[in-house]
Formats: sequence, structure tokens, C-alpha cells
Amino acid sequence: MSPISPRILAGAALALGLLAAGTATAEDIKRGGTLILARPDEPLTFDPLIPGDNGSIYAIEQVCDALIEADDTGLGLRPGLAESWEVSADGLTYTFQLRDAKFSNGDPVTVEDVVYTLTALAKPDTYLGFILKPVKAITAPDGKHVKVELSAPYAPLLSALSVYASSIIHKKTHEADKEKFGTAPMCAGPFAVEKFERGSTVVLKANPHYWDIGADGKALPYLETVELRYVPESNARVLGLRNGDYDVISTVAFNQAKSLENEEGLVLESTPIFRLDYVYLNHTKKPLDNKNIRLALNYAADREAILKAVYFGYGEVPNSYMPKVNFHSDAVPLIPYDIEKAKALVAEAGYDGTPIQIMVDTGNAPFRQVATILQEGWGKAGLKSEIVEFDVGTAWTMTTKGEHGAYVSYITSDINDTDELATIQADFNGGAQAFFSWYDNKEVAQLLSDARSSLDPAKRGEIYAKIQEIVYNDGYSVPLNFAPVVNGLHDHVKGWKQLANGWWWLQKVWVDK
Repeated sequence: MSPISPRILAGAALALGLLAAGTATAEDIKRGGTLILARPDEPLTFDPLIPGDNGSIYAIEQVCDALIEADDTGLGLRPGLAESWEVSADGLTYTFQLRDAKFSNGDPVTVEDVVYTLTALAKPDTYLGFILKPVKAITAPDGKHVKVELSAPYAPLLSALSVYASSIIHKKTHEADKEKFGTAPMCAGPFAVEKFERGSTVVLKANPHYWDIGADGKALPYLETVELRYVPESNARVLGLRNGDYDVISTVAFNQAKSLENEEGLVLESTPIFRLDYVYLNHTKKPLDNKNIRLALNYAADREAILKAVYFGYGEVPNSYMPKVNFHSDAVPLIPYDIEKAKALVAEAGYDGTPIQIMVDTGNAPFRQVATILQEGWGKAGLKSEIVEFDVGTAWTMTTKGEHGAYVSYITSDINDTDELATIQADFNGGAQAFFSWYDNKEVAQLLSDARSSLDPAKRGEIYAKIQEIVYNDGYSVPLNFAPVVNGLHDHVKGWKQLANGWWWLQKVWVDK
């Protein structure tokens, strides 16, 4: 491939994805009002530099903007706090021009805030610090530009700068009290946190200083207030939607989805996203430290039965350890359901009878059902297991500390480039101990490095396909389903759009009632 030519990218979304179909007109829009959104996850923190849980990430996305943002679909990119940028001919220097934007307290977003944020993110001990690993220097040549210099070409950089962890934070507020920042953040997104009641509700208020403009020519967001209600039990969310307690509910249980389809005044939305439901495996725990045992778990997992009984046909049996992002390969063969093969692997491993603890989130009936089906299959293969339940916060904390064995959960990609999840899941030194699996394959780590340094999309695709096949067949995890997301909403909610990244852009939502 020829060297990258100098260019300026500004104004419209990058040609990495599709633009959302349909645009609201000024006459359509009703400003003000409150949107009540019930979801099964709650934020643990609003500090973009800390979290890996979607409860936090999806909330942060409503409050904090980055230099570059996901477009209206999540498949592409658009300018955020950077209104334009230039890339040098050798691909090693990116220069971003800041737009005139303000934090929610009215302070201007400065180059000092940007340098502070990205420098903090780039530290090796930061949760997603690996996404800026090729960055050599971050400087501000003047009061309107930030320069990012790389040690080697890095194809995912623009996507990496759109991730939640790259959201620009108010330097002075963050330096003053990092712990307090987690509950009272100061960012430059469409909303600001007005109230944060753990275990209950987050109240977001419109940022009066927000930079982006709506279809009516006025500053976004359209809503005055958003209430994010933490409702972990799926039946309670559906009942609350039907009763009018909630305007929108996220993550409708698949067994309840069809029942909402034809209800008057309700809309059911089913959208493919960058999501994989899978069983996390802790490779440091016996007997999961044995590759043959991990593969036996895969051969003894009846995924077709799970797809039918738990997901009611929504989704697709996966052939990968990560979601379908832009370099996914359909050519990697599926690990079939084969109890005899699983038995042989268990025998070859010399299994000593150590039980496998299958952890699920309290109140998550579908995942409990998944665990039951898995337990049955694993038992047929000669493996002992027990199912335990913890609330989602406790389960996630246990996972991050390596206190889990097998955890039925899911993962989503925050950006449209494969590098983020491929690295965080499969590179032990990439961050979070290969996403709390402690998987360590030196060949994979080198392939990941090769992929991110190549500017040839075809070559990157070949490398990621090879990585996918290796990691999948190492028994990294037990993939379950390329699951879509299903949301329910009242028809008075307008402008709602589920992004492929998994969250929603609430700044363009309004309530017509």
C-alpha cells in the first residue's frame, strides 16, 4: 500500500459505516421533558479512565465526548470535540484541531484538558491504556491544536480515540478529587450528572453549553432530563414498560420479546450489535487451566439448544471468541456439539473431579437457563459443576479479581475496529489480563501487534482471521451466541437509535406526549 497522503477529515462522518436512515425535521421535534430508561446495569463510575463494565460505559457516553465520536449507527465515525484533523504522509503524526466547546460548568475545553486526558489514558496501568500503546508523544503546539505522534503506523488510532476511555475530562476537576469525579464528573457531553443514587437511579440534566446542533438549529440535547433506572430483573422492566412507568427498557428478555411486538402503543426494536454472549473462563483455576478441559466444555455445549430455548431463535451460533466486528471471519469452522469428543478430552486431561463453578447474575433468568443447559452437557462429558448467583456488581468485581471459574456473561465492542476487543481479550499484556481469562499465547500477541501496525486492510483481515481461529480453538472461552439487543419503547419516544456499539445517543431523542 502506498503511504498515507496528507489529508483533512472534517464535517461529515468518515466513510467507515452507514449514516442513519431518516432525519428529524425542525417541525417534528418537541424539546424538553424527561425520558425514563430502565436498564439491567448500573454505572459503577463516571470516570472514563476506570471502567470496563457496560453499566458505566453506556452512561459515560451520554455525559462525556471524545475528540472523535461514533456516528449515528456506531459503524462509522464523525468529528467530536475535534472538528478536523490532519495525518502526515508517513502515518506517524495526527494533528487535531479543537472546536469551540465547553464543559457542563461553562469552562472551555482546552488543549491542556485534551493532553491531560490522553496522557493519563496512555499510561500502561490504565485499564484501556493499550489502545494508545503506539503513541510516542501528545503535545499542544498552540491553543487550538493537539498533536499525537506515533512510534509506528497504527491503523486503529481514529477508532481508538472514539472509545469511551478517550473521552475528554476537565483537568482541574479530575486532579482535585479523582474519587469524587466518578460520581460527579465534569465532561463536555450532551448531559451532565445531576444525581447519582447507587442501586437506584442516575439523573442526567441537559448540558446548557453543549456544542452540537439539532435539526431545529438549536443546541442538543432535545430532552431536559434523563432518568437511568437500575432495574436488574427483566420481568420488572417489561411490567414497568407496560404500566407506563418507563418510556424505554433496554435488554428485553428474548422469551418476552414476541409478546411486546403487537401491543398497542409499544415498539419492539431488535438490532444486531457488536456483542457476544459467552462463558468467561479463568485459565488459572483448576480444572480450567487445562486446554483439553476448556475444549471439552465447548464440545459439550449444546449451542443450538441454547439458541432455541433461551434466545428463541434470536442471534447466531458463534465461531469466534469475540463479537462480529469489522474483520470477523465466517470461514473459521464451528466447534460442533459432540459429547463423545468431549468425553475423550476429559479423559485425556486426567480430570480429577474438581467441580467447575458456573456464576450467573442474580435475576438474569436467561443466563441461569444457559447455565443449566451447560451443566447438563458438561455432566454428560464427565465434568462436575455447580451454579452460583451473585448480583451483577459483585459478580463483575469477582471476575476482575480472578475469583471466578466460569461466568455466563457477554462482551461488546466499544469501537468499530477489531483491535480493541481482539487485544483486550487475547493479549495477556494488552490490558486486564486478557479480559480476566489470564490467557497467554505469545504467537497471538505477536499477530495482534502485526495487525495493528499494518495499514493494509486486506492483510489485517488475514491476520485477524488467523487469530480468531487460534484463540477460538485454544478454548479461550465458551462462546454462546452472536446476540442482538432487544429494546422496548413507547411510541411517544422519537429519535431512538440503537448503535452497533451497544449504547444509544440520547441527545437526539425526544418525547412526544
